[in-house]
Amino acid sequence: MSRLKKLLSDNGFAKAVITLVSGSLIAQAMTIAVSPLLTRIFSPKELGVYTLILTAESLFGSIICGRYDVSIVSEPNEEKVYPIIKLSLIVTLIFSFLAALGYGSFYFIFNEEYTGYSYAILFIFLMLVFNGLMRILESYNNRYKEYKLMTSVFVLKTSMQNLGSVVLGLLNFGVLGLLISHTGGMLFGLKKQSTKLKNHMKLVFSSSRLEMKEVAMNHIRLPLYSAPAMFANRFSYASIALGIEALYGLGVLGLYSISYKALGLPLTVMSNNVAKVFYQEASREYDKTGKFIKSFRKTAMLLALIAIPMVLILYFLSPLVFEIVFGKEWRQAGIYVQFLAPMFGIRLIVNTVAYGLQVVKKQHLELILQILFIVASFTCFIISKLLKFNVTQYLISISISFSVIYIVYFFTVMLNASGKLKNR
Repeated sequence: MSRLKKLLSDNGFAKAVITLVSGSLIAQAMTIAVSPLLTRIFSPKELGVYTLILTAESLFGSIICGRYDVSIVSEPNEEKVYPIIKLSLIVTLIFSFLAALGYGSFYFIFNEEYTGYSYAILFIFLMLVFNGLMRILESYNNRYKEYKLMTSVFVLKTSMQNLGSVVLGLLNFGVLGLLISHTGGMLFGLKKQSTKLKNHMKLVFSSSRLEMKEVAMNHIRLPLYSAPAMFANRFSYASIALGIEALYGLGVLGLYSISYKALGLPLTVMSNNVAKVFYQEASREYDKTGKFIKSFRKTAMLLALIAIPMVLILYFLSPLVFEIVFGKEWRQAGIYVQFLAPMFGIRLIVNTVAYGLQVVKKQHLELILQILFIVASFTCFIISKLLKFNVTQYLISISISFSVIYIVYFFTVMLNASGKLKNR
């Protein structure tokens, strides 16, 4: 109890977290409010195709800058921030083109079932470029603790995406309407987010190749270890959607997409937002003391207070709520949420404090831990195929195996936060 009071008395940390989490909750409320309309406007197959396309953004979005965007927050030398931004922009453009071409061609050119959606390649490219711009600006905003700005932009973006989905859906735009609203919505707020940076754009564009090479080498562990680790994390979750499509078809994937939209996406956003505050706080604490245990404890405690009641409510009420809100045919999606909720609750905590391994520059350890998720995902897929698991059994196996890995991950970060693994 005394630790909780101390947490709440830490005005800077608590205020920043509350500001960002409030934005996540507002966005989550809007997403939940719109979802019943989407399930009545779009068929499970259309939502399945849309989910398959968005999986590309989920897979590559977090590493689209080569993770150099992360160093914008932690770089102690102000002058080196601008070459990092230019480097991040260049990497974003190159990687977006390659990822869109590779993923898009595999699913929407070479796969005859989806050739009617070949326009997805263009949208994947645009989504990844916009994603890179957003990450660069968010990191710059985070460097200067502009949390209110970050929150307002996120709420605006989510509002426009949800509104666009409903309007274009009612106009019978189908999957194309979903893509237009999602991609177009990403542009809202970018101008507002760049207010502080635009005064320094000359310094960004005038950064020389030598300066970019220097910062690239200074932060080389990010593309070498952190980017593969983050890709492994995203791939392990994207592989659930891809596995469902391969094992059970687009209709079931559409049901799962609503489960993930109502549960996974809002929690991921909340985790990412709190992680920004944690990373900033932990970096400063580590610079001063060589540890970040205080930042770790108060972040983990705060998120546990959110995760535990959330998991209990979702586990017991999801099937009934989904049936009432979305319709009888979507009750199954609520059952998916029921069995995934414990894992997502643990994920909310661990994904946030996982940034601690970047604070102590142990991205190689992060990579090893994240690879375990890929191993678990493939193992569950193979077992489900061989033993002919139904989709519920498949998701239960994913939830259990991922939860175990997250628990190991949590204690690994905790030991590093306390300095006990400092020289290992």
